[in-house]
Amino acid sequence: MNDIWQYAALSNHQVIEAFKMVEYNRVRDNLKTLSASEVLASQITQASKAIRLSLEAIPDQMSANNVVEFFRSVHAPIYGATIPDTGATSQPIEDGGGLEPGNNECFQVLAMQITNGGGINPLEVSVTIGDVQYFAGALAPNQTIGVSDMNANLPFILSKGNALKFTTTAGTPTDLSALVSYNKTVQN
Repeated sequence: MNDIWQYAALSNHQVIEAFKMVEYNRVRDNLKTLSASEVLASQITQASKAIRLSLEAIPDQMSANNVVEFFRSVHAPIYGATIPDTGATSQPIEDGGGLEPGNNECFQVLAMQITNGGGINPLEVSVTIGDVQYFAGALAPNQTIGVSDMNANLPFILSKGNALKFTTTAGTPTDLSALVSYNKTVQN
């Protein structure tokens, strides 16, 4: 610190006043009573206040960076990672139905099966993601096909706006029944 004051005095800069105006805050002290899961982003901002650029502020900047990284490690571990305890299987999906995440949700589709529940007629089915065809095929009466029969490339991620949809293109629409197994994921 003395070196800086001497440099400022010798170089005839007006840095001395800037050092006197630096707001000293101690980020870690302001957040020390909270656990990582309790810390909110707004609290980090509030605790950090304004950190001005100076050599004196470097420890506070480093503390703020450490707190932000610590917050991220708890609240957003790895984008695209599965959120624990969110695995689910859809209710039976009928013709025209499907699976679509809501706002701020992403689904990782793990498996699908399609069944022709009718006992008389074959069924032609189309599976789309958004408006793009993912699979098209025929099912014999009372046949169920799974991922390997569809040559499906799983797992894949769905986000809002890209619904997974099952449609009957030929046959009796009420004969179609589909199931989808999926997990919720951290947004990617």
